[in-house]
Amino acid sequence: CIADKCPDTCCAGWQIVVDSESAGKYSCAGGEIGNKLRRSMAVDSDGDTVFVSQNGRCPFLLESNLCEIYTELGKESLCKTCALFPRHITHLGSRKETGLSLSCPEAARLIFSSSEPISFETAEDGAMPEPNSIDPTLYFTLVKAQKTAINILQNRDFTIAQRLIAFVRFCDRVQQEIRTKKIADVAVSEDFFVPVPFSKVKAENTLKKCFETLECLEKLDVRWNAELESAKNITPVKSEEFRKILSESEWEAEHLAVYFAFRYFMTAAFDGKLAEKAKFTVLSVIACLILQAALPDFSQKSARIEAARRYSKEVEHSAENMAAVTLAIKKSRCFGSDNLINILSR
Repeated sequence: CIADKCPDTCCAGWQIVVDSESAGKYSCAGGEIGNKLRRSMAVDSDGDTVFVSQNGRCPFLLESNLCEIYTELGKESLCKTCALFPRHITHLGSRKETGLSLSCPEAARLIFSSSEPISFETAEDGAMPEPNSIDPTLYFTLVKAQKTAINILQNRDFTIAQRLIAFVRFCDRVQQEIRTKKIADVAVSEDFFVPVPFSKVKAENTLKKCFETLECLEKLDVRWNAELESAKNITPVKSEEFRKILSESEWEAEHLAVYFAFRYFMTAAFDGKLAEKAKFTVLSVIACLILQAALPDFSQKSARIEAARRYSKEVEHSAENMAAVTLAIKKSRCFGSDNLINILSR
C-alpha cells in the first residue's frame, strides 16, 4: 500500500462493509474516535453494517488521505474489508488461493511490472481445513485443469489470440466432462489453437452486446461512462489500434488473462460452471483491450494499465455488477464460445 500517495484511494468511491466482530469492537471504543466510530456506522438496505460515506469518502479518510482508524488505533483495528484489500482469497477447504486485485493502482503496477510469465507460489500455513460442501471429484478435476489452463494462456509459441481461443475450447471440454459426470483428463490438442473463419457481423453483434451490458451496470465513477462511449467506437473489425495492442503488447494481454483465470477458475468448485468463468475471463480481456485501444495515449503502458484497472474496479467490485455480467454471459448467445472465438480469429 502506498497510502496517501495512492492516485485512487480504496477509501472512496464505494461503501465499506464492517464485519460484525469489528463493529462490536468499534461500539466499545473509547474517546472521541470511539464516538465518531459509533456515529459513522449504519445498517444499509442489504442488512450490512457500513461506514456512512461523506461526499463519496469514508468518514475516516483524512484530508491527508491517511486512515484515521489506523493512525489513532493502529493497524490491528482495521475492519476485515480494509485489512484484506487489495488481496482476494478463495477458500477451498484445505486450500486457499490468494492474489492481488487489479483494481488497486499499486497492485496493477506490480502485476504489469515484468514481461516474464506470472508464477505462483505454494506454501503450507498450518491452518485447519475449513468445513465445505465441495464435491471432491470436481475439486481435484478443476485443480488439474487449472494448471493446464494457465499453461495454455502462457504458451508463447502461439499468439495471445490463439491462446485465448484454446483456453475457451479447453474449458468447454472440461465443462462437458463435469456435466456428464464422466470426468476424465482433457488432453490439449493443437486443434484447440486454430482460429475460425472470421464473421464481421457476429463480431459486431457480440461487441455491441458487450458494451450494452457494461453500460447498464452500476457506475462507481462517472468517468466510466465516457470511457465506455469511446470504446464503443473501437472494434476488432475496424481498429488498427486494437490489433496493434494485441501484437505489440501480448504479454500484457497474457497477464490480464492469467489474472482473471486465476481469480475465477476455481470458483467453479462451488457451482460447477467452469465455462461461464472462462467466458468471463475472455470477455474481460477483450473489453480491457478495446478500452485500451480507445485511449488517445494507448501507446503509453501506464494508460493501458489504468484502463484495465478501471474495468476491474467497476465490474469486479460490485456484487450486482458481477451478477449482471454473469447473467448476460449465461443468457445471451452473443457470448457463446463460438462468438468469442470469432472475435479473436480476426
